[in-house]
Amino acid sequence: MSIECQIKIEDLISPKNLRIGVDQYFFADDAELHDRVSGEEGDFERVRASFDKSHPLKIGVSRYNFYCLEKVLRYGASIFGDSIDVGLLKLDIFPVDGLYGRFIDYLKKVKEAALSSNTELVLYDKELGEILEKISRYAKEQIVPEKELVRFLGIISEEVFVGPQTIVFDPYHRCNSDCLHCWVHTPSIKHPQEFLDRCFDFEIFKRIIDDASDMMVDGIILQGDGEPLIYDKFIDMLRYARGKGLGILFFTNGILLNEKVAREIIDLEVNEIYCSFPAGTASIYSKICPKQSEKTFYIITENMRRLMELRRAAGKSKPRLIMSHVIHNMNYHELIEMALNDSKIKPDAVRYYLIRLDVMNRFLQLEPEHIESIRKMVPQIADILHKNEIDFVDNFEFQLGNYDEKTGAWSKDFFLKHGCTIGWYFNLIPAKYDMSFCCHLRTVGHVDKKSYKDVWFSKEYKRWRRQAKYLRNNAGAKFLNGQVLYDEHCDHCDNHQTLLNNIKRLRELDLDRYL
Repeated sequence: MSIECQIKIEDLISPKNLRIGVDQYFFADDAELHDRVSGEEGDFERVRASFDKSHPLKIGVSRYNFYCLEKVLRYGASIFGDSIDVGLLKLDIFPVDGLYGRFIDYLKKVKEAALSSNTELVLYDKELGEILEKISRYAKEQIVPEKELVRFLGIISEEVFVGPQTIVFDPYHRCNSDCLHCWVHTPSIKHPQEFLDRCFDFEIFKRIIDDASDMMVDGIILQGDGEPLIYDKFIDMLRYARGKGLGILFFTNGILLNEKVAREIIDLEVNEIYCSFPAGTASIYSKICPKQSEKTFYIITENMRRLMELRRAAGKSKPRLIMSHVIHNMNYHELIEMALNDSKIKPDAVRYYLIRLDVMNRFLQLEPEHIESIRKMVPQIADILHKNEIDFVDNFEFQLGNYDEKTGAWSKDFFLKHGCTIGWYFNLIPAKYDMSFCCHLRTVGHVDKKSYKDVWFSKEYKRWRRQAKYLRNNAGAKFLNGQVLYDEHCDHCDNHQTLLNNIKRLRELDLDRYL
């Protein structure tokens, strides 16, 4: 055990010993957090209303408030009519390997400041020290990257200490294809001109990226309601985000990713490209994308093949190319042909993805016999990809394993049971600037009116994260646009890979016990 961990929280403050009618606890300077820690709705107002100044005020130290004790102390002192100057006192989360030791020092200073008021610090959460020690140790042993540990700590404590892992931008609404399975540009949908002309203002984008860089966001994705490469600011967006130290990734249909664009992307060291390619043959491609001819199938194949050839010639490992195949009843029989065509391209990875159904593409729903046929082809796909040293992305197994033959959904109520932690990892910003909690337009704020940073760290966003963590109990919670927290879209959650990874890693690190 390190020297800093030889001092325990219990050596500095006593554990709780509740005495009904005597002890008066404050856990926060606002009702929402206080009531969360106490476990009783309305407890904050009850304590305030019944406070007896003849008894000391106790501040309960918990996993849910350990990072803001100076604020709780300041508020507690105000109950007595006192004013405590805590100055610049705060707990720094980074570097994470020293977090436990810094918390001990922080706790000493808060305790010392409390002496000037009739206030006592009490350890209300016996697992707090264990949590912080474990997080610090994992960072010291470099078992997990710092930011990942901090997001895990955030899930445990229901707070955010850094920005999300990923921000998805919707840069442009026009598309040069009309894939039948697309929610936005399937031929049966007719959009008004205002929608088609909508694009992401570059100055607003830069302000968000500036915030994202300060908030330690890992990276951004450009995708959304159109083909990103059509937008004349596309390369500028990539370049600006890269210049701010963010990882960059984008989705494309590959039609415009010619050699000139490929060279620019390689020079920029784009992290990843997902190329959506919904067919294994030219004839099926032209049926699924009726705006395009069979010739386009070969253009895309050659564009992607040439991208990989240029990357190898440049001696680089980026961008990582993932060929992504949306599977439905028009192409389910071509999985092997897709894999064989991918072997000509030689991408880094291949992802098969069961269609996300909605009212506009319900006619593409897979039948039970289609699913059975797909299951039989999976070993052959895996063998083709393995022989060509191409990774087979593993989301397909989850989707097939949870497929609902009646509805076409493929995550059932899995996350209703396990909770949703996407609020610590992801958000989507459409070109209307109505920032969304996840892929399904659950509005948390408007980044043309407030800064990205202000929206992300807002009290309202914190509430939605906590509600999603306990999804089963809060399924009907509403966002700013009236969208509920859980609906049929959650039955085919686009973020399922991130959520599954969180569940897996929290278990592996023995952190799930603290949720």
